[in-house]
Order: sequence, then C-alpha cells, then structure tokens
Amino acid sequence: MVNKLWHRVSRKWSRLKPEPPHARLFSECRYQEEVRPWYLYYRWLMFLAWTAIIVCSIFELGSYQPHGNNHLWGIYLTNWDLVFGLSQSFFGALIVTRRWKLQKCCNFDATSLELSPLLRIYWFLYVVTCTLALSVTIIYWSVVYNPNIHSVDFLNILLHVFNSILMIIDMCMVKIPIFLFSVWWCLIVALLYVLFSVIYYAAGGVDKLGNHFIYAILDWKRPMRTLIVCLAVMTFLLIVHGVFCLLAKLADRGCTRRKTIDITKTISTKSVEVIV
Repeated sequence: MVNKLWHRVSRKWSRLKPEPPHARLFSECRYQEEVRPWYLYYRWLMFLAWTAIIVCSIFELGSYQPHGNNHLWGIYLTNWDLVFGLSQSFFGALIVTRRWKLQKCCNFDATSLELSPLLRIYWFLYVVTCTLALSVTIIYWSVVYNPNIHSVDFLNILLHVFNSILMIIDMCMVKIPIFLFSVWWCLIVALLYVLFSVIYYAAGGVDKLGNHFIYAILDWKRPMRTLIVCLAVMTFLLIVHGVFCLLAKLADRGCTRRKTIDITKTISTKSVEVIV
C-alpha cells in the first residue's frame, strides 16, 4: 500500500517538474540568438553594478548616519541578497564571455552546448536572486523600515530599491527560464537564513545598534510571533516567485510575437521583390 502511494506521488511530482532547459538559453539575449558585443558589455556592466552596491554597503558610502560595526555586515538578509546578486552576475558574465569566444569558431553550433554544473549553479543563483531581491525590497519598506532609525538616503535606496530594478531589467534581457517548480530553491535559502538567525540569537548576537536581534520582526524572544512572521514571509516568497514566473512568460510571448512579425515582414518583402 505504501509502495503504491509512493509511486503515485513520485509520478505526479515528475510531471510537475519541467524538462531541463537548453544550455544555450543561459548565454543568449532574449532578442538575439547569438552574443553581440553590446550584450557582452551589458553583462559585465551588471557585474560592476552589483560590485559597486556591495562596496557601498560594506563601507556605508552614501549613508547619512553610518553605524560602523562592519563586521556585522553578513548578518542581514539584504546583504545575503547582494552576495547572490554579485555571484550570479559574475557567473553570467563569464558564461557569456565564453560563448562569445566559442561562436567565433566557424564550426560552432549552439545546439551542441550542454547544461554543465556551472550553468546549473548560475541558474540557481539567478532564480534565487530574482525572488529574493524583490521580496527584500517589499518587506523592508512595508515592515522593517522605521523612520526613527533608518534614513532614506542614497545607500538605503541603493540597497532596497536598486537591487530589484537590476533584476527586473535583467529578466527582460536574458532567456533564463524561471519555473514555478524552482521556488523550493528560494525556500531553502530562506530556511537557512531563519536557522542562522536562531543560532545567532542563541549565541547572544546583536545588530549594528546593539539590539539582541537582527530585525525587530525576527526577535526570537517572542518565538510564536516570530514563527508566524517566518511562515508569512515564506508564503510571500511563493507569491513573488509566481509573479516572476508570470512576467517571464509574458516576456517570452512578447519576444515570440516580435519574431513572428519580423519573419512575416521579411517574407512579404521577398514576395514583393519576386513579383517586381
């Protein structure tokens, strides 16, 4: 009985899981099937943008009221998001650079590319960064931000607005698929952060202002309330990830429609030339 139930669950699970995407999707722009110089520059500019944000964050550049205590930089979820953003942008730049070099060979065939471990890591980092960036932005400004403590300065905007803008722009440019099934990647990262916050609290850790918590909404002195907050955040992650999946599908449809229109125009032009 247990074996039959397990087989049924396994079958349904395998049906929900999408087919692995082709490796070429991770190095191509949404609007072109080969890497052009501008897209190569774009990928490295994205990496430089994430690098600049992290440098400003660590040294509190652009802050009206720097708190110091830079050794506590890694305790905040916002900065975890920055690390993911920097990592995925670096891998993306490397992958596109490699594709740029490969396509210079006369016998290069993009269909022969394989989904290597590097591409899978990049895919994981990219999907997590998309969901995490927008979630961090919305949660920060709706729940965490306190005008008595936080300032709406350049650094705050950079950390909690520009991170999402970068990912939304990038999602409109790349072909990287975002499936609903991969939401569990984001949930794993969120669970790891919750576990880290528990360990940090138990070890007597404090935030930059000396409070015995990382965020006021993540105060383990009130375990029941904090657990409810964690469950609410997990649910919110599911919603945000679903929104990104929808946006990715809309972008794919728009790109397909554009290509169809271009092909139709080309065929019409050739037909007129033949008739003339």
